[in-house]
Amino acid sequence: MQETIELKKRTNKQLQMPLILYSFFLGSIIIDVGGSFGLKYFVSICIFLYIAISALYSKLKISFSNIIIEVLLFLIAPLFYFFLSVGPFSVQPTMALRELTPFATWLLYPLLLQVVNRDKIISCFTTALFCGAVLIIVMFCIIYIFHMVNHSQYIHMINLIANKYRIGYLGYNPNVNIFIPNVYFRWTLLLIPAAVLLLNNGYLRLIIVISATLLTISTAAIIFMFLGLACVLFGSLLTKGILSKRYMKYVMLIGCLVLFISLLMFLCDYQVILTYIMSKLGRSSSSTMIKIGHIKTVLDLVFKDVVTFLFGMGLGSSFYSYGVNQMVSNIEVSHFNLIRQYGVLYSICFFSYVFMVFVSLLKTDRNGKLLSIGLAMLFLAAGTNPLLLSPVYFLVLIISRAYVVLYAKEKSYIKNYLYKYYV
Repeated sequence: MQETIELKKRTNKQLQMPLILYSFFLGSIIIDVGGSFGLKYFVSICIFLYIAISALYSKLKISFSNIIIEVLLFLIAPLFYFFLSVGPFSVQPTMALRELTPFATWLLYPLLLQVVNRDKIISCFTTALFCGAVLIIVMFCIIYIFHMVNHSQYIHMINLIANKYRIGYLGYNPNVNIFIPNVYFRWTLLLIPAAVLLLNNGYLRLIIVISATLLTISTAAIIFMFLGLACVLFGSLLTKGILSKRYMKYVMLIGCLVLFISLLMFLCDYQVILTYIMSKLGRSSSSTMIKIGHIKTVLDLVFKDVVTFLFGMGLGSSFYSYGVNQMVSNIEVSHFNLIRQYGVLYSICFFSYVFMVFVSLLKTDRNGKLLSIGLAMLFLAAGTNPLLLSPVYFLVLIISRAYVVLYAKEKSYIKNYLYKYYV
């Protein structure tokens, strides 16, 4: 009897370890998204060692059919393009390797397949981003207080630290002619799927995440967060013919929050912020013109010859862009940058994979459907930021894929159980 209890305890610990490592990884993304502190890499090494040791002792329960696509698309293909880049395309190995490192995020995928409760994957993600939202609000207040007490040297120091350690863009916002703290972490767009998923988890966390997103003054984060929330709320209206009481409360809550913030901005003479956000949506804005210039340049390069069309220009390769009239290696329009570096063949496979995961999520449960909206909104938002091939987007894509696999496993188990005992 004692041996059975000990065995159960040991099994529970083994099942908890993937969730613990996953939680640490989420924390490392919030604290060290740029990897300058080494925390993200340390956690990644721990995950790799856990997977390797578990596989060595045959404790890693993974069906080959569940990882074959990922192995081909996110391991073998990137390595092939790396050698193609440093070989025939003559790209510097360091530049090519820098573009390859985000694919290491896929070590998280076999780890998440070991998590028994798939809802825990979602709850850990939303908790981490809730903490991130609190961090944004706190940093916003700190910078604003430093400005109010005329200690601009501290704001400058925060800005230097954020730039040095690749945390994000913190300090003064140079794009508006009044003082407003600039608080934009490199993981900020993760607030988009977090807000959508929090429609299933109480009001307070959702209010804080929405408030933090608004404080970033990021056009992409704000627009696609509200678009995602609207898709969920009015998607329910279309399918059920009526908004549930719970959803009606969310609509009223979000509406009141936006109205309150708009009124506050008007009373504090901060209407210029709204003007700044809306101006970035116009075709004549400098940001939009730069993106259009990047796109035109990429299309000219891709259709230049058959080799570039099929295999791209190489990972980390530079090119002269009409958008900024200088040589660049990375651009904000991530989808076109993917095509430029990898060519049409890999891009089609990548986009097809994302679409497959999106459709598969729609066929799961409530959390899965919410996650599918969050994944789609982040995919669109990545078109305005260089985040498509990054740990930020890969994280949500991995969570989505793991959720689909774990949902299918549970359904298969239930089906087999019912067949065994009732047929």
